[in-house]
Amino acid sequence: MLNILAIETSSDACSLSLQYQDRTYTFHEVIPRRHTERLLIEIKKLLQEAGARLSDLDAIGVGCGPGSFTGIRLACSVAQGLAFSNDLKTIQVSSLEVLAHKIHSQFKPDQVISIVDARMNQLYLGKFSYRQSDRMDSHLSIVKIEDFTCEGLAQDVHFVGDGCGLVLEKIDRVSSKIHNNLPNAENLLGICLEKYEKGDVLEPEKLLPIYLSSEDQWKKI
Repeated sequence: MLNILAIETSSDACSLSLQYQDRTYTFHEVIPRRHTERLLIEIKKLLQEAGARLSDLDAIGVGCGPGSFTGIRLACSVAQGLAFSNDLKTIQVSSLEVLAHKIHSQFKPDQVISIVDARMNQLYLGKFSYRQSDRMDSHLSIVKIEDFTCEGLAQDVHFVGDGCGLVLEKIDRVSSKIHNNLPNAENLLGICLEKYEKGDVLEPEKLLPIYLSSEDQWKKI
């Protein structure tokens, strides 16, 4: 059984999930502007609850954005430091995929569109197309709100993310399946387990935030 810690702080939620010895331990709390002071404390608490040490883990997975500049830099730097000091691998996952994974796991649609507020009148978009249980295709982009379009989407498309409300009039015309979720580390953990089994892991120094815009467009928390 794999032992993996998942860290997701790309939004207002500070979210952790730990799989250790066939059990899962979680922490998820919406705490805007408090990620820096809480993240290491909550990681320590989660490890203590599980009776685990960092050196017992196989890898640390991170929701690498796009999203909050401060949040994704924090998650990546903490994961790198912990992985370096304990000789662990890291796993990079887009936070847009984390959002889509939850919806696909729950409803099994052919297509999920993740929409996150990128500030500066823009949206981070992740388009994920599925066949059965496998992610077959994905595309990440940033668009101006006025340029967002629903053309070419599947009939059973689901929308997810805190940016849905910014284009609600457009997406409501094509689907009532709209979810205002924030990324959750439990879903990140599921992706990380799949990636680790496939050998899709990184040395800590190669773990980087996923940026889709210039620095002045990053959301600060």
